[in-house]
Amino acid sequence: MLSTAILLAITLPALTGPFNIGRVTVHLTDQTRLEPLPSPPTNRELMVDVWYPAEFSTDPVAPYIDAATFERVLGTAGFGRQFGPAADVVREGRVDTHARLGAPFARSLRSCPVLIFSPGGGMVKEQYSAQLEDLASHGYIVVAITHSYDGIVSVFPDGHTVIHDGKRWPTIPSFEGEHNLNQLEWHARDIRFVIDELVRMSKERASPSFAQHLDLTRIGAFGHSFGGMAAAHACQLDQRIRACVNQDGAEARKPFRLDARGWGMDQPFMYITRDPERVPVPDEALTDMKITRQQFERFDATLNAARDAAFERTGGGSHLVRLQTTGTSHMDFSDLPFLGARDRSDAESRAAVLALVRSYTLAFFDQTLRRKRSSLLDGGHKEELVVAVRRFSPARRR
Repeated sequence: MLSTAILLAITLPALTGPFNIGRVTVHLTDQTRLEPLPSPPTNRELMVDVWYPAEFSTDPVAPYIDAATFERVLGTAGFGRQFGPAADVVREGRVDTHARLGAPFARSLRSCPVLIFSPGGGMVKEQYSAQLEDLASHGYIVVAITHSYDGIVSVFPDGHTVIHDGKRWPTIPSFEGEHNLNQLEWHARDIRFVIDELVRMSKERASPSFAQHLDLTRIGAFGHSFGGMAAAHACQLDQRIRACVNQDGAEARKPFRLDARGWGMDQPFMYITRDPERVPVPDEALTDMKITRQQFERFDATLNAARDAAFERTGGGSHLVRLQTTGTSHMDFSDLPFLGARDRSDAESRAAVLALVRSYTLAFFDQTLRRKRSSLLDGGHKEELVVAVRRFSPARRR
């Protein structure tokens, strides 16, 4: 007989906004791009989830993830690797979300700002539900993408699945951690394609109800890890995106690349990171790398200067939010550390990091898309896990 502890459900962190939320899933096909791996090649297909402010509803609670399909495709061991310590609660369907499937849109809201989310490498949209749900509870329509062939599993309405395939993207190794440009371009194009589709849906009567409430003059993009860099790159390419957040995604500490003229982007930008200002390196490691401490410190300073140069070249100004490395992890931007917490104390610690990420992301989009000034972004609140909040003034194109 199973113990009571094993049967307990875990509810995602409580919503902080005033609205109930609904969720729908949408299947999109990009007729302008072909996937090279299938034989014969097929059009690029994406699955997106949309969280939105909703009326109170008795519609079914949205499941966290299609765990049965994920485990069938990945196998028990693969499922365990993907979800880590959270595997059991996810596999057994013991994660309770706050969303209702297809709930009626909130009647008090005529239109809402739109946020497009891109997950980290190998991750899927559902693994960030705590963030995405909360933003929707504050009156945003949040559209999250699973990037086919990069997300570990994409599940399509007809039952077919697409799994992560390392052969989809050529490898470009680099000492500085250079990202794969081909993959970055495709993921940024996914974000822009989703915006194209939202524009189309907003004009069609047969579209889901949320499509009639899209404020497409107020679009933000954000993402975690590689998804954060993809969101930033999409922002550089598409002026329809009015603000961008990168959550802990960098190439050689830079959250995006400058263009050939040394320009970053026109829009306001925020980077939330765990990168330390100075990297402590023991003498033994320097010996292994065959460099002196002076050489390393010079290299370290060069990386910080290059990072700051990116922030100084954004037309809408930028913010750098640095979190402590102790007590936080790169995966804390997702749900997984919270769902896989060892005990109550660990769960509270993981929830605290998520709360910080949620509050700074919300404050930034509220300030840039809704013109609601936030003292958080001025460093007015000293949070325990926040090392510093640094603001960079708007720049002019040279």
